[in-house]
Amino acid sequence: MKGILIVLCLCFYSEAFAEKFVKLLEKIETHDLVQSQLNKVKSIQENAKKLGSWGDPKLSVAAINFPQDSLAQDESMMTGFQFGLAQKISLSGKYGKLEDAQLEVAKSQKAMTSQLKREFTKTLWILSIAKERLVKEEVILKENLAWIKSNLKITKRLYSTGKVPQQAVLDIQIRKSDLRAQLEQNHYSQKSLRHQLSVLLSVREVTDVDLNSIPWKYLDKWELAKEDYDYRKVALQHGLSASELKVSAQNRDFVPDITLGISYTKRNDIDGLGDFVGASIAIPLPTSDTKYAAKKSAVFKKMESEKNYRNYLNTKENTLKMMAYDIKDVANQLSILQRETLKFAKSSRDVTAKSYSRGGADYLELLRSELQYQKQLIKEVNLIANLKNKKINYLFVKGDRLYPGELK
Repeated sequence: MKGILIVLCLCFYSEAFAEKFVKLLEKIETHDLVQSQLNKVKSIQENAKKLGSWGDPKLSVAAINFPQDSLAQDESMMTGFQFGLAQKISLSGKYGKLEDAQLEVAKSQKAMTSQLKREFTKTLWILSIAKERLVKEEVILKENLAWIKSNLKITKRLYSTGKVPQQAVLDIQIRKSDLRAQLEQNHYSQKSLRHQLSVLLSVREVTDVDLNSIPWKYLDKWELAKEDYDYRKVALQHGLSASELKVSAQNRDFVPDITLGISYTKRNDIDGLGDFVGASIAIPLPTSDTKYAAKKSAVFKKMESEKNYRNYLNTKENTLKMMAYDIKDVANQLSILQRETLKFAKSSRDVTAKSYSRGGADYLELLRSELQYQKQLIKEVNLIANLKNKKINYLFVKGDRLYPGELK
């Protein structure tokens, strides 16, 4: 009977306002924060072009050797207008390394954006699991409330014949009120959950998920999960590559850039020698601590990236093993509860209720048997939700896709 009620209740909650699970996944794809991070990736990619450039050539125009008193152009043979063009040239290829390093940073950021989508997807699963738990709990509370109402009628009849005290009627009425309060609390929790879902998806309208559209069986294959979508690992890999390229660029930075320039001076030609041309070369002298400090900073950053990547690989395997033990532990608890405890608790309640209706059992025994059965039913619901949460967390850490098939 309880199973039929749960199915009916789940169908009831699949109303028009409840969207299918895949539709909510599509909203994550277009989430404002996801789009913001993708724009950040494009910004980093454009910055890579900037870092790989030698810079713009410099054009200069100068008026030279004009007499201080008259500023006349025809009094001195050195007076004229000079036009110059200079360009910085790299002999080391460091700018190419800096561009490649920044492109690796962009790839790392893109991987983190994909990881952000996985985090949103995991949260969507968790909220869906929470909703299923609340819906099942509501079914249990309603069934218990109906059972209490039925026994309240029996109690009033027994009280009228003097077989139970008035306290029995009052205590069972208190239990009835308590169940109604629990139902109200459950309803508010479900409303709150819908708003949490709206916050997750960054939408104004109140959103709900159709429980019948959720691929629950996907979670049962947690032991077969692959790590093809471990974007955190990918981000760390690209971060390490970026730090290695930056070290290479700093090593090459000890070969100084040169600046080549040419100039043309338009003179007044008093001496008949015509205009002048010239050339220049400028080389910076690395006498400050700038290059050495930059090199050390890049080396330390590379060491940090290496240790972060190695630590992630070392801890992930052990973390997954612990999570697998937890999953099997909860699954075992659930199995024992469903095979034995629930059957005993239900039998106890049914026997006590039958005895009570005949004036045999005490009303306190009736209430204890009802509370005990509800406690075990709620425990079952919580264990199922806990098991699903642990499975989705395992899939997330493993690097699984978190949903079957392609989004359409």
